[in-house]
This record gives sequence, C-alpha cells and structure tokens, in this order.
Amino acid sequence: MSERLYDVPAARKAISLIELLCESPQPMGVSEISQRLELNKNMVFRLVRTLSDLGWIVADHDNVLKYRMTLQPFQHTSKPVSRLNVRVAAAEPLHHLWETTQQSCYLCILDQRRALCIEHLDATGDLRFAARVGGHYYLHASAPGKVLLAYSGDELLRQLGKADLPARTPKTITDKRALKEHLAAVVAAGYAVDDMENVDGVICLAVPIFGPDDKLVGTLGLSSLTFNYTTPQLVGELGPLVMEAGQATSRTMGASEERMTVGTRFVAVGTD
Repeated sequence: MSERLYDVPAARKAISLIELLCESPQPMGVSEISQRLELNKNMVFRLVRTLSDLGWIVADHDNVLKYRMTLQPFQHTSKPVSRLNVRVAAAEPLHHLWETTQQSCYLCILDQRRALCIEHLDATGDLRFAARVGGHYYLHASAPGKVLLAYSGDELLRQLGKADLPARTPKTITDKRALKEHLAAVVAAGYAVDDMENVDGVICLAVPIFGPDDKLVGTLGLSSLTFNYTTPQLVGELGPLVMEAGQATSRTMGASEERMTVGTRFVAVGTD
C-alpha cells in the first residue's frame, strides 16, 4: 500500500503555516500567507481560526487582520529538549551509517583533553579495527579528536601539553603551529580525516554534531582499514554518508540548517 495513503494534507498545511509565522519577523495577514504558501484564502482563514482557538497564534495588537505566533507551541516543544541527549539523537543515524557502510562507526564527545567514545558499532568482515565504548583518544591524532579540537576554539589547543601530543605514528601532527593550520582546514571543510595518524593501517573520517545555539556537542564518524579503502576513496565514497548522519543528528539536536551546511566539501575519488 502506498505511503501516500497515510499522508494528511491538512496537517502539512498547518505545519507550513506555523513554520512561516515562526520565521517571519513581522505579523502576516491572510492574503500574504496565502501567497507565500500557495494556498487559497479560505483554507488559510480556516487554519488561522483553528490555530487561534488553540492559542498557537494571535491577532497582532496593532492590526487585528495580521497574525503572529504565541509561545504556546514552545511550552510543548521545549519539553523533549530536557529528555534528549546526543547519544539518543545519534542512535538511528549512526546505525543507518553502519548498515550502509559495514565499517566501524562511532560517536564521541569531549572529555577534558581527550575524545571519549560513547557509542561504537563494530565493522563486519574478518579484518577490522577494534575500538570500544569508554575508550579515550588523543585529540591531535584521531579524526573525532580533531573535530572536537577544531570546533572548541584556540583555548583548548593552548591547554595541550607535550604529553597530549605524542607521535602515535610517523604521520601524527605534533607541532602546535602545524596542527592549528590543519584544524583551520578541518573547520573549512566540515570534516576531519585521520590518515594513519593514530594507528598504522587505519584511516578515519569524522564530522561535527551541533546542538542548540549551534554549539558543538559531539562528533560521529567511521574507521576502516587501508586494506579496504585508500584515504581518497574513504573521503569520496563514504564521506557524504558520514556527513548525512552527522547532519541528521544535529537536526534532531536543534541545530540550524545554516550551521549544518558550512563546509561539507568532499574531495572526489582520484582528485587532489
């Protein structure tokens, strides 16, 4: 049975009206709403009356023919915020990423001067990289660590001492000046890559997760072996899937669409 049979057009129109009034800095009249939503005036008038009766919108005190939102919806929609955390928000996108890629997929948060893994799904196949929930990873050498460091400002970077910047492999960036330049590129691109900088033969890609007020709340990503992918292949083929999972989590956490689309440029396979 087609999913269209379960669609409720009236509900879609009411939600579109609510979104329009929420975004508008000024009260709007029936005619203006009708034009913007491409709905007939009779339908708009009925929606306005219904929402007015429920207390969701109100006639502007300077012009009774124009309407604005009340805080009534906020009283309801704010309640789930206190019950939501990044682990809950990322559960479905992370699992979908794992099902699609079959690679090691993880969710990390900042824990002082380390990346803390709070969720991990093991890769399938005989050869795979082992990680664990509760594991800590250096910020400068891991993809999730780089994301957390890049979006946390210069102060966190200044706090890192020599013990926080060990050379995990010959490719690890241990110089603070070089690392700062690298982190700027991470923010510009919208993702971070660990190109065998933490463990030989393992490559990773991670993206940021934003929450209310567009603040960083965590990072998710995936790891693979160089036996399965080259770094350009990982970025080009799996990067967009990781970004999609990160954006879905950020959206659930309350981040703005504008914040989620900054950067997000992936290098195609075989290009520089």
